[in-house]
Amino acid sequence: MKKYFERDDEMEKSKSLQELVWLCQKIGRKIDYVQGGGGNISVKLDSQYMAIKASGFRLDQVTEEDGYVVVDYQRIKSFYESVNISVVKDYEKESLEIAQKSVLSFSGRILRPSVEVGFHSILDRYVIHSHSVYANILTCSREGRQLCYKIFENRNFSLIWVPYINPGFSLTLEISNQLRSLPAIDKRPKVIFMENHGLVVSSDNLKEAYEVHEMVNLLIKRWFKIRGRYPSCVLKQVGDKRYQSKTRFILDFIKSEGFEVDLFEKYPLYPDQLVYINSSMYTENPKIEIDLPRGTVIYNSTYSEAVAIDETLLAYLYLITKINKFGLTIKSMSRNEMEYIKNWESEKYRKEILKEFAK
Repeated sequence: MKKYFERDDEMEKSKSLQELVWLCQKIGRKIDYVQGGGGNISVKLDSQYMAIKASGFRLDQVTEEDGYVVVDYQRIKSFYESVNISVVKDYEKESLEIAQKSVLSFSGRILRPSVEVGFHSILDRYVIHSHSVYANILTCSREGRQLCYKIFENRNFSLIWVPYINPGFSLTLEISNQLRSLPAIDKRPKVIFMENHGLVVSSDNLKEAYEVHEMVNLLIKRWFKIRGRYPSCVLKQVGDKRYQSKTRFILDFIKSEGFEVDLFEKYPLYPDQLVYINSSMYTENPKIEIDLPRGTVIYNSTYSEAVAIDETLLAYLYLITKINKFGLTIKSMSRNEMEYIKNWESEKYRKEILKEFAK
């Protein structure tokens, strides 16, 4: 990143990058907040440039030297402010091209910004987007929106709820429209719940962004009386590119009477489930082998990919368990929404980067 920082304000930019790394490490090390390459964090470096996690990287892989890109976020923001959707064109493709052209060029490999760079550009200086299992108890249940406003009433931050919409261009446009439609007297929301997707917290203050994210998760846990530590993921190598899950929560779930092999197709909850689980299971050469009589789960993949799948599988089964336990109704993605994610070029790219990083 040397080329970018050959400027008078080099020290300030360096501090902002340290803040990005700090946030990525704090959030990324908690698998109840993010799983695999999911989740995004960004920090605006000044009035024009923003550093954001690169697509395909885990949050805990971000360092001051790698795992992020710097973009001209004002260029991206201007695109969404001026886009005319009455014209028939491929807006998803156009938004990706704008985002990639906004990346500052450096020597070495060329990385893509997170596909959600659009809404990061229009929000505050610090943006945390997590796939928190606690937030997703709400976003993946039909009662979630109503509960959300009950849990957070009388809090010192405002929030909005975004109904499920395809990630990328459409999601950014929806968030932008909701922000613009708020009455002028309303405070800019610090918290965004995205149905069947996850949680977003943004602030112009680093400490506030982190603490509000923590508070949101804590209040949800208190509401549902969730106690104890979130389960850990454990893998054992059993062959060349073969790893067996020793994650107790997963093994106990598949041994239960309620488990069905078609569970994941029956209840599609959020995009990362489709990317890491369904696409790895319902294929000609599955990467996930579930042996019900023996009660075993085997991943035919690299270690890094096995970790991502195990974390995602744990989060999914945890959500199913909690939603049922709390008497809520599962809110699934539609068939069209599933097909969009399955055929989405951006997600295919993200998985390829994950494989490349594992070599």
